[in-house]
Amino acid sequence: MATLEHAGSVPLGLKRADESARRLPVLAWIAGWWLAGRAVIVITVVAVHRFGPTGWIRHVAHAHALGPLEAWDGRWYRMVADSGYLLVPGRQSDPAFFPLFPALLRAGHALGLGYATAAIVIANVGFLAALVAFHALTNALFGQSMARRATAYLAVFPFGYAFSMMYPESIVLALIALATLAALRRHWGWAAGCAAAAALARPEGLFVALPLAVLAWQQRDTLSPRARGVALGAVLAPVAAIGSFSLYLGTVLGDPMAWSQAQRAWGRAFSPFGVIHAFEGLGRAVAHDAWVTRDVVAVVLYLVLLAAAARAGVTWPWLVSGLVIVVLPLFSGSFDSVGRFGLLAPAAFWGLAALGRDPRAHRLILGLSVPLLAAAIVTLPLHFP
Repeated sequence: MATLEHAGSVPLGLKRADESARRLPVLAWIAGWWLAGRAVIVITVVAVHRFGPTGWIRHVAHAHALGPLEAWDGRWYRMVADSGYLLVPGRQSDPAFFPLFPALLRAGHALGLGYATAAIVIANVGFLAALVAFHALTNALFGQSMARRATAYLAVFPFGYAFSMMYPESIVLALIALATLAALRRHWGWAAGCAAAAALARPEGLFVALPLAVLAWQQRDTLSPRARGVALGAVLAPVAAIGSFSLYLGTVLGDPMAWSQAQRAWGRAFSPFGVIHAFEGLGRAVAHDAWVTRDVVAVVLYLVLLAAAARAGVTWPWLVSGLVIVVLPLFSGSFDSVGRFGLLAPAAFWGLAALGRDPRAHRLILGLSVPLLAAAIVTLPLHFP
């Protein structure tokens, strides 16, 4: 005779069906925000392609309708996917670009897609996954109301055009959220895999280790010895992943720190006095390229949002990891690209969601975000994102 599993007095199968039915409207709502944000980007990109400035990326921006989304670092990821790594000492070269995204491009290419098509599809589908995972994580930590605001703001955040470009940021954000969500649910094996993958896509993925370490410590008394070992492995997984990349580069290029050496050619030579140099050279940088002010504004904005997150009760591991993601690049002596790097600090969006509790503030945030997102796309041919 068949038996029914019960959760209380409700059959488990019916309970799961009911949970799935409740999730569908939430997933549809998230997909709607994803579609709205990507529509703003695509419409603006097409307009830039047809009517926009030529700037520094004129050949890429006007190659086809979505050409601007292939700009800047996109060509480096394509080169790695197509030909692997090559270190040219003293010159800009591709070991600066971590391997997960090129590996995904190569997989897409093997399925018959062009590298650019594969990149744009992976980045945008990855961002939908990131929104779903981010909403679930935020809901688990702060509740439904906070999750809805934070997810909506993330979907149309002005610097979020990078999530639709040939960049790995959407994949990294999804993996950071999934790693932490898995740890909250005590699925430490999945947490380890996601954390390692995040670090193989961008070095900022390393900093998910801090929230994971705190969660592992909080759960230590309720985990079996084996589970504690897996949790420790998850905390160390991002470090091990970057170590494996270095080992690979040492094997094929003869320099395990080739990724760091390549960064120097972009002017990212990290030093304890880098922040001082970044501020001292700001006047010269602005005189050479006024668009650097955008990333200065981004630094200030992210710091304000992290402060708002602290006031809202976001825990210190997330605040510290967010602060490191925003501030550490300044130790290279440059403000470049901090607007993009800060997208990988979930606490910043929790701070923004805290500011949006007031309905008028909520409308203002959304009302400003959409036109600023479109304006940011217009600048793509003019300045590195």
